[in-house]
Amino acid sequence: MQIWCSRHADDQIRRALLILIAAFCASFAVIAPLGAQQVTKMDAPTAHEKALKGEILLVDIRTPEEWKQTGVPASAHAITMHQDGQVFLSSLLRAAGGDSKLPVAVICRTGSRSTALAGPLSKAGFPNVINVVEGVVGGPRGTGWIKRELPLRTWTPEQSAPQLAQDEK
Repeated sequence: MQIWCSRHADDQIRRALLILIAAFCASFAVIAPLGAQQVTKMDAPTAHEKALKGEILLVDIRTPEEWKQTGVPASAHAITMHQDGQVFLSSLLRAAGGDSKLPVAVICRTGSRSTALAGPLSKAGFPNVINVVEGVVGGPRGTGWIKRELPLRTWTPEQSAPQLAQDEK
């Protein structure tokens, strides 16, 4: 009887330790998933300035409908994330001139989609991802491109690349 009680107590201790270890690992995964890379955050004016200088590739990842409604940041490429993933990645690589190491800054409407996309882009081979967290119209993470009165261009299907950034190069 004493041996059974001892083994039973050992089993309970083992289970308790396993539960604690699992809980620790799960909480760590939520805070910093294994293999996750740190994504740089940037405000809209800095992103615009760096895009004009050719230091970053600024990409507006919203939908064409959103581009029609608000315009596209003047220094940004219009490449929607709302398409086939391989098409999106190849368009992004083409805009980067074939250099996946070029810092890529992503901007969306309010910063939610750019936040969600930054990690997967890093894992897909773009190690220098920058999240323009305030977005085009602003939100909980900042004022936004439009309210900061940064330049916009009217979007047309024929013009996905920024004219200002090309003129500056």
